Amino acid sequence: MKYFLKYFALGIVLIGSFYYTEKMSKIVINNSNLVEIINENSKDYNIDPVSAIIEDNYIIPGLNGYSVNVLKSYNNMRYLDTFNSYYLEYDQVIPEISLENNKDKIIKKGNKNKNGVSIIIKDNQEIIDYAEDKKIKITRLIDYNTFDPNVNFEQINNDYEKYNKVELMLNNSNINKNLCFINNNIIDICRKNKKYLIESTMTLNNYNLSTIKDNIESGHIIFINDNVSLSDFKILIRQVFYQDLNVMFVSELITESR
Repeated sequence: MKYFLKYFALGIVLIGSFYYTEKMSKIVINNSNLVEIINENSKDYNIDPVSAIIEDNYIIPGLNGYSVNVLKSYNNMRYLDTFNSYYLEYDQVIPEISLENNKDKIIKKGNKNKNGVSIIIKDNQEIIDYAEDKKIKITRLIDYNTFDPNVNFEQINNDYEKYNKVELMLNNSNINKNLCFINNNIIDICRKNKKYLIESTMTLNNYNLSTIKDNIESGHIIFINDNVSLSDFKILIRQVFYQDLNVMFVSELITESR
C-alpha cells in the first residue's frame, strides 16, 4: 500500500508538471511578438475552400482550402526570431459542401480551376497505344482481361460480371482510385462500394470532332468512342493543348486537393 501511494503521488506530480509546462508554454507563445506577426500575416496566406456545386443528381467538385497553423509556424521560426513565409505550416480546410459527403451524386465535370480535361477510353487500342507512347494521361475502362498493372495510364473497373475480381487486382497493385464510369449495369455496384460516380461531359465519335473541339472547357470529361480514328484523336489533343489545358487523370481532375 505504501508503494502504491508513493507512485500515485509521483504520478500526480508528473501530470501536474506536464499541465503547468504546457500552460506556461501557451502563455509564452501567445505573448510572443513573432506569434503576433504570424497572426497578422496569416490572412495573406490563407486560402479559402471552394464548395462543390450540386444540381439535382450531379455535382462539380470543390477545392480544399488552407489555413496557417500558427503554433507549427512559430516552432519553425522561433530560432530565427523573425517572420519568414517559407516556414509557414498549413492545415487543410474542407469545403462546407464537399464531394466526400456526396458520393451518391454523379460527377459530370471536374473543377474548372484545375485547368485541365480528362480523357476516358475503353477499347480503342490504336489510340491507347499512341497515348501510352506519348505519355498522355488517359483513363481507361478495363475488365478482367484488359487489366494491366504495368501501364502508365489510369484504370477504372468496368467489369460487371467480374467486378470483385478486378477490384482485387487493382487493390493488390495499389492503383485503385475508386472511380466508376456509370452505366445501367454497374451503377448499383458502384454506389454500394461508395465509388466516385463519373459520367462524361461529352463523347467524341467518328462524326462530331468539329463540335467537340470547339466546345472544350477546363473541367470537361471526354469519352472517346472505339470508332474514333487516331487522326481525329490527335486533332482533339492539339486543340486541348492549344487552349493551354492539361490532360489529367480523372482522379486528378475531380479531387478537391489543390
